Amino acid sequence: MNTTSNANRRSCIGRCRRSILSMLSLSSLLILLFISIDYSAYHCKAWKIGNKKNEEESDKAPAESSTQQNEASSSTPTPTTILETEARTARELSKAVSTLTKDLKSCNSRIDSIKSGFQDLYSMHLTQIDGLRKCKEGMISSSDLQQLLDTNTNQKKFTNEDTTKALMEQAHASIIEQQRLEQNEQLATKHKELILKLEHQVHQLRLRETAWERTISELVARKDLLERRENAWTRTIGELMADIEIRNKREWWWEEMKSEMEGRIGGLSYQAVLERYGPGPHRVSMIIDLDDTQQEVLIELAPITLMPHSVHTFLSQLSEGYWTRGTPAIVMNPGHVLQACPHPCLETKAMGGSYPGDPYVDMKHAGLDTVSFQEYHPEYPHEKYTIGFAGRPHSGPEFYINMMNNTMDHGPKEAITKKAIEDEEEVDEMTMEPDPCFGKIISGFEVIDKIAEGLTRGDLPDESKETSDDDDDEEALSDSLLIQPVRIVSMSIISESDDSSTSEDTRDEL
Repeated sequence: MNTTSNANRRSCIGRCRRSILSMLSLSSLLILLFISIDYSAYHCKAWKIGNKKNEEESDKAPAESSTQQNEASSSTPTPTTILETEARTARELSKAVSTLTKDLKSCNSRIDSIKSGFQDLYSMHLTQIDGLRKCKEGMISSSDLQQLLDTNTNQKKFTNEDTTKALMEQAHASIIEQQRLEQNEQLATKHKELILKLEHQVHQLRLRETAWERTISELVARKDLLERRENAWTRTIGELMADIEIRNKREWWWEEMKSEMEGRIGGLSYQAVLERYGPGPHRVSMIIDLDDTQQEVLIELAPITLMPHSVHTFLSQLSEGYWTRGTPAIVMNPGHVLQACPHPCLETKAMGGSYPGDPYVDMKHAGLDTVSFQEYHPEYPHEKYTIGFAGRPHSGPEFYINMMNNTMDHGPKEAITKKAIEDEEEVDEMTMEPDPCFGKIISGFEVIDKIAEGLTRGDLPDESKETSDDDDDEEALSDSLLIQPVRIVSMSIISESDDSSTSEDTRDEL
């Protein structure tokens, strides 16, 4: 809107200027014309008066000559009188005066018309100047100025239609030219703006191109780095695969060696049991001090064809007296098992005693503290009232009596892995090996059930539990400890003769 109003103002000012110049030029031409006419008329009048004077002088000269000739000759007529001559001169002068008077009136009328025309031109000039000022100040539009000019033009009396038409055509042409120039200026402005916009876009595109070039160079560098890393990883993976293959071969070799060693240990244990204790079945009598009365529990060991090494280890412990001398006892009842330990487990700090160091040093020197490997046979699982060595990965010398079917917990690693997958727990490879199950109770079930009913530290309230004033690094007592441990008086191997009598007693009990 501001651009359009400025353009209209400029066009209005241009038209006013051109119209004023045209009117000034026209007025100057008219003034010069009237002055030239008056000047020519004045010269004509002077010329006529001069001619009349010359004629009079010429007329006087022949008259005088003729008078002189008449005076000289007596035969010539009498010349005209002076009165006639003056009368004739007066008549001519009156005619000249009348003619001059008419010319003077004509000049006066022309002068009046020139004055009125000049006044009209001056008033029109003032009107145009005022319209130009108003148009410049924005008080009137170009169309109103045009109407004002048309009104002043119609009020003129001395301007002809051709001049007005020519002026209007010239003004119209000037307006069209001005509009064309304004349109060209607008187009030039838009063109410049478009060029500036395009230059800005080109600059932005160049900046983007530079950024893309940097990005591409960075990506190429990263690609080279990734290719080098990939090559390094490929070499590393190849080396790792080779190491894994070597480890697999070593593991297979170790498994083979382990299986071979377990077979050899089992074979040697089988021969040792067979030579020292006979083919079996091997039975053990366990005397327990329960409520100040001695109760017997009869244990039958697994066949040596199934568990030779575990049976040999347990029979060797019994033969060496580790379950007879001292204070072996059933000390723990976590609920699913009853755990027994040999002497001097009751004196250890874990059981509330003060025995320092390892209580099974003597058994370690004899090689009877643990089994050499985790022996297990699926035909002899951890069912209720079966006996197994405690602890992993090397079980012993403690054993426990299963008070429920513990095959899932103490059985082979397949069952443990299956349970761990169901519970979504991580499985430790050391705990995946099964506990050796090497015997079962065949008599004295009521004694075992009565021991399982005993109170443990977990059954006592917190304030009733014994607290130790020793250092903080001492082990805390387990809540599974029986408040009154059940002492094992003795454990002995039943010979074949004793076995026959015991079997008869068992039949009588049944």
